[in-house]
Amino acid sequence: MLLREYLEEHTRDELLDYARSIELKKCSGLRKAELIEKIVADFCAENALRSRLTCLTKEEMKLFRKACDGSQDISANEVMDSMQLSVMYWLGGFEKTTDRFVVFEEIAQAFSAIDDEAFQREQNKKGWMIKCIRFFMNYYGIAPIEVIYKLYRLKVKDTIDEMIDMLWEMPIDIVKSCLFPLERLGMQNWPKEDPIYSARGLLIHLPILENHEFNSLLDEQADKSFYIPSAQQLDEICCRGYEASALAYKKLEKYFIKEMNMPYEHATTWCLQVWANSMDSESPAAIINKMTEAGIEFHGEKQMGELVGLLMDAHNNTRMIENRGHKPIELSGSDFSGGMPTIVSGSSKAAEMLRESVPYLNKMGIPVDLDGNAVKVEKKIYPNDPCPCGSGKKYKKCCGRK
Repeated sequence: MLLREYLEEHTRDELLDYARSIELKKCSGLRKAELIEKIVADFCAENALRSRLTCLTKEEMKLFRKACDGSQDISANEVMDSMQLSVMYWLGGFEKTTDRFVVFEEIAQAFSAIDDEAFQREQNKKGWMIKCIRFFMNYYGIAPIEVIYKLYRLKVKDTIDEMIDMLWEMPIDIVKSCLFPLERLGMQNWPKEDPIYSARGLLIHLPILENHEFNSLLDEQADKSFYIPSAQQLDEICCRGYEASALAYKKLEKYFIKEMNMPYEHATTWCLQVWANSMDSESPAAIINKMTEAGIEFHGEKQMGELVGLLMDAHNNTRMIENRGHKPIELSGSDFSGGMPTIVSGSSKAAEMLRESVPYLNKMGIPVDLDGNAVKVEKKIYPNDPCPCGSGKKYKKCCGRK
């Protein structure tokens, strides 16, 4: 597959937007064919290609190398990487006839000329830096550069100045973030004891500034500390899209597979969807509606009740940007024992989610009140039932006699 052929499928306006994103100059007056040639020539130039390819993560680079030799079937664990290579980096695409992933021929040929030891050393560092940036974008949005350095130091022992210099070298359309001194933000008198204070400046995810969300996000995050994951957690979240090893998500995955008869790939895809929806503070009803629209059938109110409990448990065990990477459950210091969960303190959004779900859940046979609390349904006791006191006798011969 050729990069030129792939670019032909896009409109001129789409190509102009892409040219601007990779900072190509003097493109506005070009015809579509000329624009395609300029993009290909610039993209495949040694320095430009090196600067982009060194930003691939370890997993993306592994898939990229394989796909340079031929089209690849994509496993469930490679979906995120293949999408990044295709959509984010424009390094390859999916064959229409087979759905196999392939690197564009021009890219593969140009890569062979730059793949040396120096490239590999640089890629090891920048690939890890990209994971740190992705975690930052999704779970901090705004952070002192010293906090980013804590993430970076989980695997790479460069100085903070070396890390900052490397950050400035990386293409802006990939990192989508920039370092600002506090003075430039009007925060020069910010208290030093506050978690957001920095002597060197704040890294800010640029869409937050573009969408005028800077102040509102700071207010939402308030004085919460920054959650620093382990290297393993950071790897997992960046590669899988969610924290698959978290107990709540392991239970949810197991439930999808065993109780709802989903293949592993479908179960993990729905877990990722639950994580994404929880990050966006959507209600359990939103997930259930999406599953219904996808043709998934639920077997009775018991299964629905169990699933809603697992979804709420998952929500309270999802890392969120308003919590600076903490889960609601970590801020509350409490845990769930299963079933319909009690919404934890510090998780007002979870309570709001459950309240929004009340009409739908009641319709499905799950009794909850307007505050989002599970309603206890008194079970009728018949004479021959075991006595609820635990004596082992029949009710009619025990407490029922009274």
